[in-house]
Amino acid sequence: MAAVWDAPHGGGSFDGSLLRFGQLPPVIAPFRPGGPPVWLGGASPSALRRTGRRYDGWMPYPPLADDYAAGLTVERAAAVEAGRDPAAVTPALFVSVVVTDSVGRGRELLAAFAEASYGMSLEQLERIQALAAGPVDVVAEKLREYVAAGARHLAVRIATTSLETQRERLLSTSSN
Repeated sequence: MAAVWDAPHGGGSFDGSLLRFGQLPPVIAPFRPGGPPVWLGGASPSALRRTGRRYDGWMPYPPLADDYAAGLTVERAAAVEAGRDPAAVTPALFVSVVVTDSVGRGRELLAAFAEASYGMSLEQLERIQALAAGPVDVVAEKLREYVAAGARHLAVRIATTSLETQRERLLSTSSN
């Protein structure tokens, strides 16, 4: 996609191996030469290899820090194989979090979030996504596991069922 950003005033066309766009409208020139960094969130073996070969960052949401570490190893090996510095790919994590007074209450809130957002039980969501719930120290420890596994950026979603409850969660944890 850098070709799109490199065209005068943006715009132009793009002819990639999978996507083709005949005439793109003019765009604002990006701050970074070559365009903004592009990150991939996938964790399948092909997505990991593709990330290592082509992307600027990796932001998956695996349910276990060990899975994160294993994926990062594959992604970095693919970068080396492609002749790239593995440090050129920024490792990040997308995680849904509830900070509350107890793990039990946090799990109740996560269960409501799982049902409202995905139409599935908490147990199902826990098998496919990174989640953390409970008191600040419990949530922080869970996030530290991912940092120890290699994550350098954390995109934290407040796991709530509405904007109102999101505001409540923010206000209730701001004094902690």
